[in-house]
Amino acid sequence: MSFTLDRALAAEPIILPNGMKSFDHFRKLAGNPKLDEFFVDAGEIEQLLPGLPLAGDSALDKLTMLADNSYRTYAVSLIRWNASGGLERKGEVSIPLRLKRGDHNAHALIEIWVEEPPVVQDMYGNSVVEPLHLALTYTDEKLEFDERVSSELGQLLERLGYEFEDRWS
Repeated sequence: MSFTLDRALAAEPIILPNGMKSFDHFRKLAGNPKLDEFFVDAGEIEQLLPGLPLAGDSALDKLTMLADNSYRTYAVSLIRWNASGGLERKGEVSIPLRLKRGDHNAHALIEIWVEEPPVVQDMYGNSVVEPLHLALTYTDEKLEFDERVSSELGQLLERLGYEFEDRWS
């Protein structure tokens, strides 16, 4: 499915019994803006593509009470990634992510997006992916595996007027 946020926002939402909009329905219409994700050298990404917004768990860390991983996650559009020449992949992502705490200290997780990620500033001035777009990047597999992410993402969505129909935590 392609990413179509405008169509999803224009569609009639499904309202749950508690008055919140169904996020499950919304994301079926919108799709996922993330095309791929993989680990790269953290120092090289800062040199090649400085100023990328935080995404994934790193953005959720800045917007909620979630504690980030030992590595940062960033988002970049496919066009910008291709124009940069890219970087060597240092590792692939799988769920569950089987890492010891320090395994990826020198790495960053890069998310390649269909479009330029929309950015907001957190209360400390960090550039992070806009929350609704951020929420769309999380898969059921990730949410079912990681209760802390599921819980914090659920609370963030509630502030945006959405709720999962099927909460995992």
